[in-house]
Order: sequence, then structure tokens, then C-alpha cells
Amino acid sequence: MYRAEPACSIRLAALPTVIVDLAQRSAAIDRGDRRGSSSLVEDLRGRAQLTEIPLDGAADDLLLVYRAACAADADGAGAILFRRQAEGEAGSSHPPAVRSLAQVLFDSLRAEAPNTPLLAHVALALRALLGGASSRDEGATPRGGLATWQERRAVAFMDERLDQSFPVSAVAEVCGLSVNHFSRAFRRSMGKPPHRWLLDRRIGRARELLRETNLALADIALACGFAEQSHFTRVFTRTVGMPPGAWRRAAD
Repeated sequence: MYRAEPACSIRLAALPTVIVDLAQRSAAIDRGDRRGSSSLVEDLRGRAQLTEIPLDGAADDLLLVYRAACAADADGAGAILFRRQAEGEAGSSHPPAVRSLAQVLFDSLRAEAPNTPLLAHVALALRALLGGASSRDEGATPRGGLATWQERRAVAFMDERLDQSFPVSAVAEVCGLSVNHFSRAFRRSMGKPPHRWLLDRRIGRARELLRETNLALADIALACGFAEQSHFTRVFTRTVGMPPGAWRRAAD
């Protein structure tokens, strides 16, 4: 049986917050004030336990916190931040049911007496749909790394633009993160910083074109995002250990 309980004694976010204690099967609401409201969000972001989901027409941001126990630290906890969708931002890649469950949370919080048993059930449903705020499809998310949907979005964004020049801030934006936070999280998840990952991806694409096409080196350089053939040759040689022309001959 779910029951309403006071929030944990630690100071939580000033955003309307649903705190779900899964061990005690209870839910509580912390409305708080705005002082220090960013601290919980930033702390959870740093621990790779915050999944951010943009929603159309949300009147207010809602931070939903899962807590395994009422403990002083956030280990074992996860959070989902439902926020207003920025203008021009791509739609959420999460299952459609997430949007419906989010609406239930918003509607409940607007009521004079929020239904805490319902909130707890919705929290469990969201946890099942999203696999937990800190889980991944394959293995666990490294602490401080990207969420699975952010990693997929970042990789897809860069893969589609291998022949273009773009700043790291553009990739961070599609993941809903600041440049510094994105760079740290990307390196934690992928094992290398974004610019190094992109360079390696471009060299990988160049090797495919060298092996599978008869394109001139200058054309391959442009197709892989290098401004000129000489730059492409220097980077390829430094990365692979031989010039692209020699590598092509050896691959034949």
C-alpha cells in the first residue's frame, strides 16, 4: 500500500518535486522555494542520474526523483526532469507513453490535494519505461556519462554531418546540455572527447571510401569534413600510420 510521507530531510530542489521512496513504497511532494533550486539538478547531472525529457506546452518544470532510501547522498537514486521544450528543439526520443504519464504528474500537482499513491504508481511506470534514470540498453551508464538517448542523439547528429564543420555547442544543444557538461559526459561515455571521436569517425569513413570507391583523395577529404587534401593526408597519416594513397594500395 502506498502512503504519503514527508520528504527526506535533505534540502531538495525548489522545483515542484515528487520524491518516491521505492524501498518504503511511498511518495511525497516538495514544493520548496527557488533558493538553491539548481543544486539538486546539477548534482544529479554530474552523477549521470538525470534524464531530461522536453515536453510541449508544459506549464512548469517538474523534477521527479526516485529514491531507493531516505539517505543523505544521492547514490542509488535517479531523477527525471520534465521541462518546457525549447523553440526549434527536436521532439523527445522517449516512448510516447512517457508524455502521457508526465501529463498525469502535472495534472496531479495542480490539484489541491495531490494523489500521492497515484504519483508513486506513475513513478514506477516511468522507471519501467525508461529502464531507470541511470540504466542503458547495454551495460550501465558510467557515472557522469551521457544518458542512452543523449548518446544516440549525439552520434546521429555527428554522423549526419561528417562532411560539415560544426561546433561542439551544436551537439551539446541537441542533447539539452551545456558545452562543458556535454564534453565531460561524452568523454566519460565514449572514452574520448567529442572532437577526437569525430576525427576518428571521419578517418573511419575515409578508409571506407578509399577501399570501396575510386574517388580522388581531394574528394574524399571534402566528403569527410577536411578543408583540404593536405590536412586530410596529415591527419590520416598520423592516425593510421601511412598516407591515404599508400593505405589504398595496400588495401587493394
